Amino acid sequence: MHRTSGMSGPNVWSSGPDRVTRVSYHRKPGFLERAGNTVCGAVFGIVLIAAACPIMFFNEGRAVQTARSLDEGLEACVNLRRGDPPFESNNQKLVHFTGELATRTPVIDSKFGVSIHAAHLERRVEMLQWVEHTQTREYEDQGGVRRETTYSYSREWRSDLVQSNSFEESLRHRNPTMMAVSSSTSDNSLVRVGDFSLSHGLLGKLVTEHTIEPSLVKGLRLDSKQQIWDNYVVQALNPRDFQVGDVRIRWVYKGCSQNSAGEQNDQCSPLSVSVIAQQRGSTTGPYQTRAGDVLELLYEGILTAEAMFEEEQSSNTALTWVLRGLGFFMVFIGLNLITSIVTNITSYIPLLGSLINFGIMLLNFSLALTISLLVIALGWLRYRPMLAMTLLAIGMLPYLLPYVMPESAKPRRSRAAHEDDDSAHDE
Repeated sequence: MHRTSGMSGPNVWSSGPDRVTRVSYHRKPGFLERAGNTVCGAVFGIVLIAAACPIMFFNEGRAVQTARSLDEGLEACVNLRRGDPPFESNNQKLVHFTGELATRTPVIDSKFGVSIHAAHLERRVEMLQWVEHTQTREYEDQGGVRRETTYSYSREWRSDLVQSNSFEESLRHRNPTMMAVSSSTSDNSLVRVGDFSLSHGLLGKLVTEHTIEPSLVKGLRLDSKQQIWDNYVVQALNPRDFQVGDVRIRWVYKGCSQNSAGEQNDQCSPLSVSVIAQQRGSTTGPYQTRAGDVLELLYEGILTAEAMFEEEQSSNTALTWVLRGLGFFMVFIGLNLITSIVTNITSYIPLLGSLINFGIMLLNFSLALTISLLVIALGWLRYRPMLAMTLLAIGMLPYLLPYVMPESAKPRRSRAAHEDDDSAHDE
């Protein structure tokens, strides 16, 4: 069911072929009913916190393992010069090399006769379909809840089939149940950089996409219902006025390559890449580090091994903080769900209830931060014990300093202060 929902603005009362509003009334939930809902929410909050703690704890171990694996890889990596062959002495070692992609045969979409020397070719098919959007507004009305739901419909190009039989107004907004043309992907079986053939894992790291202009394709095969329109091949009665069920097609490719057979590639410029992987004869594969991670890297462009490992370290750091933030957010939401039992009661107190609920939210924020830091600290004790103990000692130093300082270094109290203490003792 393809619907988008959210809180609407002003009431929409218009009703037409592409918009309709439904109004329903609900009894306002009583105290016991709300209490029951908050109990269920509290249970889910406990589950959420229980799930967040392992995420934060093991995230620290993942971060340490990845960092150590990258350091190990940088130390073990053998840098090859451009054009170097696969030396036997480097077999099973981690190697770094750069160069342009090369293929002997093009990758082909045989149905339409589209071909290009590249690592990957994809035919993307979209069909114009009805999509339903919902907007809901609720407000109190005579002791109950009045709900207004507006269903609106728009025609959109979608690559997936939208099931219109679940629409509120399905009779006037029907979508076809299948596409006239299906999407497809094709991968080149052999892609090389110099004398090295690249693994599927490396080719899967190509990210930059380029679109093929159908008008430039030699030997493009179209049937009588298809034509070129605005860099697409369209199947429509009138491209100036598309209707539901019309189809448009385009082709995208990744990893443009030179023709290793010697023919010139006049469709695109060969892509230069930088690779770090294990040498296995003249092929490549993933490299297993002693630290635990597998290394198999490909970057578009010419980069040194140091730059590639530095980029991976930055990505590892960013992922670590994202997971820490996710864990904190899960704990915070969980605590809010648990304390909803209290906020449900205080919400009945005018004015003061809002202040109490705000204070509870601040308390939950502080407690979530404390729990997150504690779990992360435990993770550090497990995976970075020396660093954790050092930071803990530095943090405890101001509290321990008065007990470890020699008597001569402690500040001396004045005689008057001592006399005051003695007199108070005598009294």
